[in-house]
Amino acid sequence: MNNSTVNLKAADSVLFPWINGKGAAWVVLLSVVLLSGLFPFASFYLLLLLMTLLSSAHSPVRVIVCLLCIGSIIVFGPLIALKLPINNGGNDKIQYLDFMRTMDASGLAYYLSTQPEVLSFSTMYLAYVLFGPTDLAFLFIFIISYSLLLYAVWKIEYRALPLFILLITSSGAFYSSYANVIRQAMAFPFMFLFFTAGRTRSRMLLLTLSSLAHLPSFLIMAPYAAYRYFKKWAVLGAILVAVSVFAVSKYNLNALSALSGDDGGYVSKKVELYSAWDEYSVVVVALAALALFAVNNYLWLRSMKNDARKTGRLHSRETRELLIASNFAFISLMATYNLSKVFERVYIYFFVLSIAYLAVLLARMRPGPSKAIIILAGIAYSIYGFFKNLFIAELLFAGDPFGFLTSNFLELYRSLI
Repeated sequence: MNNSTVNLKAADSVLFPWINGKGAAWVVLLSVVLLSGLFPFASFYLLLLLMTLLSSAHSPVRVIVCLLCIGSIIVFGPLIALKLPINNGGNDKIQYLDFMRTMDASGLAYYLSTQPEVLSFSTMYLAYVLFGPTDLAFLFIFIISYSLLLYAVWKIEYRALPLFILLITSSGAFYSSYANVIRQAMAFPFMFLFFTAGRTRSRMLLLTLSSLAHLPSFLIMAPYAAYRYFKKWAVLGAILVAVSVFAVSKYNLNALSALSGDDGGYVSKKVELYSAWDEYSVVVVALAALALFAVNNYLWLRSMKNDARKTGRLHSRETRELLIASNFAFISLMATYNLSKVFERVYIYFFVLSIAYLAVLLARMRPGPSKAIIILAGIAYSIYGFFKNLFIAELLFAGDPFGFLTSNFLELYRSLI
């Protein structure tokens, strides 16, 4: 080694003593932070796509998955919280603001005396007390409910989170983006925690909490809870009830109001409200649900055949329970086919349960061409679905949904701060 080389290395050690070892890690970390500040959505989404793609061959690192979850909370919060409160089709933000003001004027206890969804409305009231009738209140609600959902999915299978987050963003009603699935969003964490609870008492508590967040979740979880004790009889009973509801709603809609009572209570008011809405065609959505139902069960049967002589890791209790719950949601979906607004809400449960099941099943599949092709198809569908939603949801991000894609971190949160 000549003297010039020695002198160059000596100069490097003086000028750049931090470039080796931990110094290199800090350089990478600071570069990522800077890039994320300038292009938060692009940085997050590229990492999400990369992690989802790599998960077809390798198990993701827990720390990176955790950072991915935090990134999704930071990036998607403003997109949803800043939705314009304008009276437009599918936008209930004005209604939720009215709920907050009514609870403040009449008192929370009085308001909840006729409202069984105690948990979700109490959370809305808490957000109102802390932040007033502002976008910041909606950001608070999103952070609480979405963080709990990610935690619940993590408990089931942390490796499923990249694909789960990618698929859920393709939903037309992505986590309160239309401000009319806020209560469903609050119910989901307890529904998913239900699948990991080991004790009957814990399960009953979580079932109660999900129902107190959004009462229709009980229609999904109660049949599943019954299935644990009565097996095929619970399935048969659910199908018979579904056929009865379908027939009554098809040929004698007024009977639903009669069955719910005429005392002006919560249930009768809901039936009257839903039955008074104009019908619209749900054929396309029903066909999509049928296709997803078929894919779910086909992949389960196929995985059972391939995994018959192995450890059965694909067929964990949580994976099986997610499939059964999504199947019960599909039965409820078909039962409400003639009640378009009820159908619309049940579909959200079916869709999220189904993509959680698919994400968990794929995360536990052995690496191979089949897994890679399915994940690539999921990525393609999710990219299409997400950008399609930005086109049709023109009220998102203060009426500039595509501005969200190019905003830096300060621009994302300027109006909130």
